[in-house]
Amino acid sequence: MFVLSVVHNLIAPQWLTAKRIVVFEDDATAGQLFPLNVLRPSWEIRAGLGSLREWLNTLRSAGYSVSLRPRVNLVGRACELSCFDDSWADTGEPVIFLNGRLLHLPKMSDDLPKSVVDKEGHILWALVSGRGVSELLSLPGTKLAESLVKHVNGGTQIEAIGGLAANYVWDYMSANERLLKLGFGDPSDELLGSTKLHSVSGVQMIGAQPVYAGVDAHIFPTVVLDTSDGPIWFGRNVTIEPHCYLKGPLALGDQGRVKAGAALYGGSAFGPQCRLNGEISSSIMQGYVNKQHAGFLGNSHLGEWVNLGADTTVSNLRNDYGNVKVKVNQKLVDTGKQFVGLLCGDHTKTGINTMFNTGTIVGVGANVYGGGYPPRFIRSFSWGGNDGFHVEPLARTIESAKLAVSRRGRELSQAEIELLTEHYSTIVKQEN
Repeated sequence: MFVLSVVHNLIAPQWLTAKRIVVFEDDATAGQLFPLNVLRPSWEIRAGLGSLREWLNTLRSAGYSVSLRPRVNLVGRACELSCFDDSWADTGEPVIFLNGRLLHLPKMSDDLPKSVVDKEGHILWALVSGRGVSELLSLPGTKLAESLVKHVNGGTQIEAIGGLAANYVWDYMSANERLLKLGFGDPSDELLGSTKLHSVSGVQMIGAQPVYAGVDAHIFPTVVLDTSDGPIWFGRNVTIEPHCYLKGPLALGDQGRVKAGAALYGGSAFGPQCRLNGEISSSIMQGYVNKQHAGFLGNSHLGEWVNLGADTTVSNLRNDYGNVKVKVNQKLVDTGKQFVGLLCGDHTKTGINTMFNTGTIVGVGANVYGGGYPPRFIRSFSWGGNDGFHVEPLARTIESAKLAVSRRGRELSQAEIELLTEHYSTIVKQEN
């Protein structure tokens, strides 16, 4: 459970003047956050020490009411991930509307604006009171976003402060190191249920910043924990095997395992039950990812239940050091970033020795194998490699996904199956 001090590092208290909060999704979520948006709302996408939804859950314990407005097709999945109350009475109290793509809301020296927009005019934050509230509360996610734009009639653009929201999926990865440092805040003896380590037998601790470890964390001798550039946080039942080097700022979720000889560098955050090896830098894993073998992964963001075969390697820098361009909605978009690696959807697998070029997007349920470099955009449910791809029957993905999640004591839900089925139908239509 997130503590309020962490929340307030990311969403300054001055933004939370009303006790009722609605989080919504807009058309940018639907169109620009592929492939991580297929099986989850935007507020579930991980960056830093957690997700927007996790921060807001903590506010409930402080007396706030929080309601979620996902895209219509994601209502069932959103309910599975977090129960939320939609039975608000129209009391006339003011409501704070937050865009699910928000990364953080900083302290401001000037007066707080009534609404904040990004450079495309999407509402990121709005405080609404009076007659318009009840009409807005009755609308689903993207309809609510459209109506908010009309209701507030413009807003203050404070993007110059930098990175308030994710416009594209790589923005989470690019902001991750900054968000980790914000989440850690001032050093303390305890953080998010993990306590500060002072020493561990046989473990070399470098740097003055803290290392936090949850209950039953097991760190073997010969491990090096380097906090010269930021703290390190481990959840419960984490295992760090011998001869590993871990550099902060870094976060590893519950039941994570770092296998012998791994090197994990700063700016990385891993959700629960990730199995890690090789060299990883400035990357995010949503959770339940297998990268158990050698191979480099840099400046990447992976969905859940991804399995990277032995020696799968990702390029995160162009040979000419130029900005990385990524294919979004059939168009190449200049990321403005020099480092972008692999952006990969849930339930995707790679064969041994797979190589990904800089700025590659792989959809959901793909299976990539064979020699050479595959294309830099691989559609969901595609099987193949450099020699070509074909779309496999949906049943194979569903069967494989059920087996994968059962290995971690989970069950593929009906809502997930319905979303995979819906997404598969769009892929088949594109092929035809």
